[in-house]
Amino acid sequence: MIAVSKLTKSYSSTVALNNVNFDFNESTVTAIMGENGAGKSTLLKICAGIINFNSGEILVDGYSIVKDSIKARKNLGYLPEMPYLYERLTGQEFLLYISSLRGLENPEIEINKLSDLLGIKRFLNNEIGSYSKGMKQKISLIAAIMHKPKNLLLDEPVWGLDPLTSKTLRIFIKERKNTTIIATHSPQLVEDVADVVYFLKQGNIISYGAVSSFIKKNGNIENAYFSEAD
Repeated sequence: MIAVSKLTKSYSSTVALNNVNFDFNESTVTAIMGENGAGKSTLLKICAGIINFNSGEILVDGYSIVKDSIKARKNLGYLPEMPYLYERLTGQEFLLYISSLRGLENPEIEINKLSDLLGIKRFLNNEIGSYSKGMKQKISLIAAIMHKPKNLLLDEPVWGLDPLTSKTLRIFIKERKNTTIIATHSPQLVEDVADVVYFLKQGNIISYGAVSSFIKKNGNIENAYFSEAD
C-alpha cells in the first residue's frame, strides 16, 4: 500500500504536482492518466524514492520514503518509461547485478522463469547495447519484478512490447494480488487491467474513481478522460 498526502513538486517555476493526495491500496491496480507533462512520471519517480519533492508525505506500507527509505523501498518495484541500463553488460549480467543489490539468493531461477515468460531468454547472453527497444523494456521489467515486490510502479509498461508480450504483461498485472500503479496514455490498458483511475491535468487531480463507473457513465475510458479534462 502506498499513501500520498499533500504532495507538491516544482521544477523552477513549473509546478509538476500541486498538493495532491492518492491512496494506492493493496490488491488494487490503479491507473494514472494525463497528457504529457501532467505529472504522471514525476509521481512514480517520487514514490520510488528517485527524486525529491517540495512538501507532503509518501508512506510505503507505513514507512516514509524519506525517513525510512531503505525499508520503504525494500518492497518496491519500479519500471521507468525509459529503461536505465548498462549497455556493455549482457542481459544476464545486468539482472544478476540488480539481484545482488537487492540481496536475492539464487536469482537464476526467477530470471530464467521471467525471461522465458517474456520471450527473451535466448538473448540473455547478448550485450544489452544490441537489444531493440522492446527487449530493453523486457529486461527492465524483469529487474523491476524479480524480487516479487508488494508495490509495483509501472510507467508506460507496454511501451515497445510486441502484442504477445503485451498480452502476457496484462495478464500478469491482472493476476497480481498486491499494489500496482500504472502511468499510461492508453485508455485500452486502463480498461483491461485497472480497478481505479486518476485523471491528472497540469499537476492536479481533476477526477478519480472506479474504472467500471467511468465506463458505465461515459461508454469508455477515452470518453471519460476527455469529458473530465474539459
